[in-house]
Amino acid sequence: MRRSRVLAAALLLALAADAACGWLAGGHREVARGALRTLPAGLPEFFLAAEATLADLAVDPDVFRNRATPALAGTEAVEHYLDLELVPGSTWPPGRAEHLKGIRARGLEIAQVGLLPYAIVEASERLTLAFALLRRNGEDPAARAQALVWGGLLAHYAADACQPLHTTVHHDGWALPLGGSPLEGTHVRVDALLERVPFDRAGALAGVEARALPDVAAAVRAEILASHALVDRVYRLAPLLESPEGAAQPELVAFTCDRYAAAARFVASLWLTAWERSKAIELPPWAR
Repeated sequence: MRRSRVLAAALLLALAADAACGWLAGGHREVARGALRTLPAGLPEFFLAAEATLADLAVDPDVFRNRATPALAGTEAVEHYLDLELVPGSTWPPGRAEHLKGIRARGLEIAQVGLLPYAIVEASERLTLAFALLRRNGEDPAARAQALVWGGLLAHYAADACQPLHTTVHHDGWALPLGGSPLEGTHVRVDALLERVPFDRAGALAGVEARALPDVAAAVRAEILASHALVDRVYRLAPLLESPEGAAQPELVAFTCDRYAAAARFVASLWLTAWERSKAIELPPWAR
């Protein structure tokens, strides 16, 4: 029985790695670029000018899931989603350790539930600390590098939260009675929305503004719940992605604009919040 559970867990990790890829690489790059366009003045100039670098770094969490690096791929895969149907009351504890303890207490595997909220909050806090180092010395090359790396990784996880199929057991087709996914290809077609659907990126961002978040964890929860509420709509629209003509249908274009704007706003707001919160960080004297 123990061996069967280990094999089942390994299978779940493999399915997670294959089926929960987030927006495709081009989509993640576009969200990062869009997020920069919604930021107010005041953040470090080098950060605001690093569009190409942040866009490329926003792809890296999917690069980390390479099968040639199985130790990394196995731990990274579960950072990209949260299956809300397996979270009692759609609430989760503030800390990763408590969440993992709850998963095990319910007889589930980590790969069945996911860790997306913690990936977002933890990356946000790492970016906050990098910005705090920059406030001490704005020319610190290591702190600049940290800010770009964590800014890019945070952009990836935050954008994943805005892809509705990253919030549900129905991540690649309506889940089977025993909870498995039919793996019908819906997920990858939705991942391709920002690349395949023709839409006006500038128009989608009109009126979108980044706002400092008073409570990052609460904002992450709100974003995941809002995204989850769109799962039914995703499955109604998904067949349109099977042809170029369908991808241009107004309802699908409108949905794509909405998800692009939501992702760009969320990423930018997290970046801005990290910068604002960094004002209050007290660093030890030995931290550069």
